[in-house]
Amino acid sequence: MNDAVLSPPPAGTPGGPKVLIEVFGCQMNKLDAELTVGALRRAGYDFTDRDEEAAAILMVTCSIRDQAENRVHSHLGELALRKQLEPDLAVGVLGCMASREGQALLGRWPALDFVLGTRDFPQVARVLDEVRADRTRVVAVDGDDKVSEERDITVRPHKSRAFVTVMRGCDKRCTYCVVPKTRGHEVSRPMAEILAEAQTLVADGVREITLLGQTVNAWGRGEGRSLGELLAALQDLEGLDRIRFITSHPEEMDDELIQTMASCTKAGLFLHLPPQSGSDAVLRRMARGYTADRYRQIIEQLRAAIPGVAIGADIIVGFCGETDADFEATYRLMEDVRFSQAFLFRYSPRPDTPAFSHLVDDVPDQVKRERLARLMDLQQRQSLERLQGMVGSVHEVLVEGRSLRDPEILFGRNLAFDRVVFKGDESLTDRYARVRISEATALTLRGELLSAADSPVALQV
Repeated sequence: MNDAVLSPPPAGTPGGPKVLIEVFGCQMNKLDAELTVGALRRAGYDFTDRDEEAAAILMVTCSIRDQAENRVHSHLGELALRKQLEPDLAVGVLGCMASREGQALLGRWPALDFVLGTRDFPQVARVLDEVRADRTRVVAVDGDDKVSEERDITVRPHKSRAFVTVMRGCDKRCTYCVVPKTRGHEVSRPMAEILAEAQTLVADGVREITLLGQTVNAWGRGEGRSLGELLAALQDLEGLDRIRFITSHPEEMDDELIQTMASCTKAGLFLHLPPQSGSDAVLRRMARGYTADRYRQIIEQLRAAIPGVAIGADIIVGFCGETDADFEATYRLMEDVRFSQAFLFRYSPRPDTPAFSHLVDDVPDQVKRERLARLMDLQQRQSLERLQGMVGSVHEVLVEGRSLRDPEILFGRNLAFDRVVFKGDESLTDRYARVRISEATALTLRGELLSAADSPVALQV
């Protein structure tokens, strides 16, 4: 079974046609899948995580890297064979691949019944009904700027945590990135709408909300608002304990936002702030809008204002024209900043991006692989040092549930978004646990349970 399948399946309409949903890519896709589930459940559909039970298979797709697209194409090839035996099976592609390829997807894959873009998924129930009834083929990739965020608040993987979209699209023009093509231009949701959704979620048991946007720290600028203003309003929401937001752009970090984060106790101790490269020459070719020194300055400001803050990163190796010296500059940036986590990627040219049209992918693949291996080794060593330095300390963990590998083990996250595992009863799920750390790997803190509570208490990480 594909590890992207929603499993266990969400609760649907008993007796309704069963839909299997696969999700590829980022948190925004995961939330779009939740909105899709809500729309289908209202229309009478049920859900499954078993291929053989599905009357429809829907894929919420990603176009950021070719690997994600290749997985979808491979699965569509498998489904073409299956539909020869099950012609009534409905197959749909939603999300970024749908927006980028549109009609071409239907032309390439006869087994595909419909394609819905990133701003068209609210139509999913109507389109699926139409496809199943009339065996028509549908392409909808020109949705309105204003996307309905109507949701069934009970459709979420965890009772205590939820994603909330605050904006869609992106007006940046990073030369490697396909997002402006697949998700359109930047549109912020009204503050009152976001707060109303947050209040509804908290009333249903949500303790932690993650605000989502392609450039989330640019939220509200078209309306004279700022993300700092939104954080301050959420800080006052009774019953909400933690606020996270992803993904931020260094060019949009300013003193006001940093100071608001410092004063907002619910904002925790983690910020995802991708540098992408440590070379000024590469950053210029990427059109990122800042230098490596400016990035270091932002990190210094954050750590001065918020002691203990952990920084997450995305870094691309082997971008067009990257020399050995450029790579070494990126290596030094990682050495200097010491990220708590880093998602490291080899550059792969994406159609519909400026780099694909105007730059040359001239770094040999073997060189990319060698550079990536060096960064991965560095990150693993730094992560291990950081987490081993926490042995003996006590952390407050919002418990997410039971480990799939060991039913006696619970897992959750501390304020710095580190994964913490410990022995405990499943009744602690969605509660707060005080855990003393006893050992660490490069990815996980392991500890022993000291106490549990329904509300958070102030602890030092």
